[in-house]
Amino acid sequence: MKCKNIIILFLGMLLLFNSACKKEAELNPIPTTLISDASAFETADRISNQVNGLYATFKGTGFWGSLYIYYCEARAGDFIATNLNPTRGGLSYQMTVDPGLTDVSSVWEQGYQIINGVNVFIAGMDAKGTDVVGADLSKNYIGEARLLRALSYYYLLQLYATPYTKDNGASPGLPLRLKPNKGLADYNLARSSVADVYKQILDDLDFAEANLPAQYSTAALNTTRAHKNTAIAAKTKVYLSMGKYPQVIIEANKIVPASAPFVAPTGVKNALVADVTSVFKAPFTSVESILSMPFSNTDRPGTSLGNAYLPDGANATGLGKSGTGDFYLFEGGIVADPGWKATDKRRLLIFKTPSGANAGRLWCTKYLSGSPFIDYIPVIRYAEVLLSLAEALANENGVDARALALLNAVRQRSDNTTTLTASSKQALIDMIVNERHIEFLGEGIRNSDLMRLKLPVPAKTPSGGSPIPQINPDNPNYLWPIPNSETLYNKGL
Repeated sequence: MKCKNIIILFLGMLLLFNSACKKEAELNPIPTTLISDASAFETADRISNQVNGLYATFKGTGFWGSLYIYYCEARAGDFIATNLNPTRGGLSYQMTVDPGLTDVSSVWEQGYQIINGVNVFIAGMDAKGTDVVGADLSKNYIGEARLLRALSYYYLLQLYATPYTKDNGASPGLPLRLKPNKGLADYNLARSSVADVYKQILDDLDFAEANLPAQYSTAALNTTRAHKNTAIAAKTKVYLSMGKYPQVIIEANKIVPASAPFVAPTGVKNALVADVTSVFKAPFTSVESILSMPFSNTDRPGTSLGNAYLPDGANATGLGKSGTGDFYLFEGGIVADPGWKATDKRRLLIFKTPSGANAGRLWCTKYLSGSPFIDYIPVIRYAEVLLSLAEALANENGVDARALALLNAVRQRSDNTTTLTASSKQALIDMIVNERHIEFLGEGIRNSDLMRLKLPVPAKTPSGGSPIPQINPDNPNYLWPIPNSETLYNKGL
């Protein structure tokens, strides 16, 4: 009997302990950026799978699977929300986000999940993986990982931190995590300055350039895996955001010849394709796509761009594809630019509702496949490198002949009836920025351009809809706040 009572008492204590543990877990859930140790570096195949997993995390829903691009475009003034549903980017569109909003937390958490995955991978390679695959392949893999970390930090800066160009990066940036987070004790970290985060981004990209292969064996790999040109192209993007125009020119000159035809002279023969619409069509592996995120029937995005940008069935008469129609194109945005001719091939990437209650409404159809929405999503295109170089040359030299040639190369592959000219330095810069606005509509780049140029987020005044006021750079809503999911655990903030 005494033994029975002892057993009952023991079981009761065990239940109480389990209940206390459960309550502790509910009050202190493990952050999404933490991952456990695993035997992932014991064989070459497992290590290769780890690299593939990093790309898969980068193209997760919260980041390059759609939401980063989706929210940037919702902010930037060219898209109108069909409704103001906060679960579909409505508050990002209205520029009224707060630290508890899912938009704010989903991008942050996905970005830091990539960063922590890279840190875990590098630590695993240092401890074990390099001995398994050899020094050369190890550097290749780590170069890919560090490039993804660099891009993740770069994109997070575009939403959560003061632009570098405002104060040369002196403002608070992001917690700069370079070691694995394996427990809550690793989580506390203050924000580094914007300048320090950019320094790390460039260190990562320099390493990637030095250690990535010049090219792969197939067009698919050259499009979906990082190579030397990818790192160089990424550096042109980063230096442009910093306003460091001489460095943009140095990097771009590595992959852009002095004169036409503009084809990368080494590694992958990156170049503009003749028809811009082909960039957004299967097989998605054109030489213009320096890096794109691939999807397939067995590897589908979550909240996809096609799902967000394409009209629903009722509005899609004549289109043959349907999405949810969350965001249509603002009739007073860049689509109204009088210099963007109706015969420009880029107009073919816009669909106009032909009839019904929404007749005349315009939709972005760069991601046209419809359900299950498996279009590749470009990260960096050669067109962006050309226009970044053109802008840097104009800033350094004024009305620069090469800058005009690069600008016209992009314009004339879609509109061969127009030759752009400029009478002043500022006029040329304005034309290049405008060309970026047209060329990359819907690709998540316009928000970064507004930030680096210290421009306001423009007002949105749709016909028959609620107006959204302009947000100036000194408005608190110009930047996203650090989410509650970070401040809850990171006592360093």
